[in-house]
Amino acid sequence: MPTKLTLAVMAGLLLPLQAAAQSPIPPHMVPMPAAIVLIVCKTVVAGPPDQNAEYTKAENREWATEHAMMVCRREEVQMYDRAVDGGADPQAFNAQRCQRSAMMLGPQWDASHQSSSYRFWRVACPVPIVRKNEDGSEDIIAWKLPDCGHRDTVVCEVDTAI
Repeated sequence: MPTKLTLAVMAGLLLPLQAAAQSPIPPHMVPMPAAIVLIVCKTVVAGPPDQNAEYTKAENREWATEHAMMVCRREEVQMYDRAVDGGADPQAFNAQRCQRSAMMLGPQWDASHQSSSYRFWRVACPVPIVRKNEDGSEDIIAWKLPDCGHRDTVVCEVDTAI
């Protein structure tokens, strides 16, 4: 089940309303979906706890591997601009907003899943599916959320969202 987080909660992710004016999206362009994919992977405790672990909550962990491959899964996070509820104009979710949000989501995911053996590894933004036209121009006809795979490094468990 996708997790719902808000863009507005994350510091500095939304531009001020005065600077938010953007050109309208051409009718042949499909807007980027407001979603981010987190890749989280299994870890194991790698040794004795740090002497300050009681205070810092730090754990001595390393990536768990099976047949020399990390075991990971894909977590889809639906983003939501809470400012719209307050009457603000909707902001287009674009590559810059996705990347800025993603930098905050990984550590947030780890902090909210401390009892899990999984830890944040990577993040991915939606990827455009492009149609090349005869005149050399391109149209974005759809978007794809990246899968978990990373050749020769990761074996993926079943996705959390299909």
